[in-house]
Amino acid sequence: MLSTPAPQSIAFRSATPEDCTHLVLLADMATRRLTSFLWGQMATPGQSAFEVGRNIIRNDESHFTHFKNWRVAEHLGRLVGGLNGYVIPEPSGPVTAIEAVKPLNELKAVAAGTFYISSAAIYPEHQGKGFGKDLLTEAERIARAQHRDRLTLMVGSFNPRAYGLYQKAGFREWDRRPFTAFPGSDVPGEWILMVKDLT
Repeated sequence: MLSTPAPQSIAFRSATPEDCTHLVLLADMATRRLTSFLWGQMATPGQSAFEVGRNIIRNDESHFTHFKNWRVAEHLGRLVGGLNGYVIPEPSGPVTAIEAVKPLNELKAVAAGTFYISSAAIYPEHQGKGFGKDLLTEAERIARAQHRDRLTLMVGSFNPRAYGLYQKAGFREWDRRPFTAFPGSDVPGEWILMVKDLT
């Protein structure tokens, strides 16, 4: 008689400076190249966008992508994914931003005060094992620990697989904004703000 394989699981830990190269890739995967596009806008001639991103994640403690704001997921001793999130502050006035980011900022203003999942990604070779759901469960744990009653995230209408995962995890649509394309981006569509009530 064949035995049923044990369910796979991942363990979470706080990120360290040594994880920053992974975090750069995971942030870019989660945002579907938006972060590397933005980092590229900041790069000096000859500088890699990923070099800029790594410097920010490693050294800029005031930036939400700083490694201290990440939880990394490990399976069998290997880093397989990561999670970045923070509480969205109340808007303090108009924010000047690159066109591609304006609709995201508008949606963040709608979700002010919620715990926001900025990045959640699992490396392709580890996808399909339920680890994405584990990331969302960890985000919910963090949100509750920070006494937040709503968990939010954004997903593109061009990413139905992720949208379906979030729906199954209890998220619902809150608002939408048109997606502003940028070089190398997904096809036109919409950014969808999703929310999960934790009360």
